[in-house]
Amino acid sequence: MSYETALALGVSLGVTIAVLVASMAQAKTAIAAMEAIARQPDMASNIRGLLLLSLALIESLVIYCLLVFFFLQSKLAPVADVIQTHGGG
Repeated sequence: MSYETALALGVSLGVTIAVLVASMAQAKTAIAAMEAIARQPDMASNIRGLLLLSLALIESLVIYCLLVFFFLQSKLAPVADVIQTHGGG
């Protein structure tokens, strides 16, 4: 496997996995917050604030992965160059 192929697979799979994991984490966070509000409705405003903070931190990790994706994407050769290099026509 060439360097370009490994980099392309890593970039595409890395962002996909990061988004999937972050969406599952956000779902678990929201479920836990809703259960906590259902148990103690008087603490809803405090729980809501902590929920928003934790969702913002989870989302910031996804944004960081997206930035890494763009940096690595710029290291990839254009598709036409790769095809010509490997004799695809």
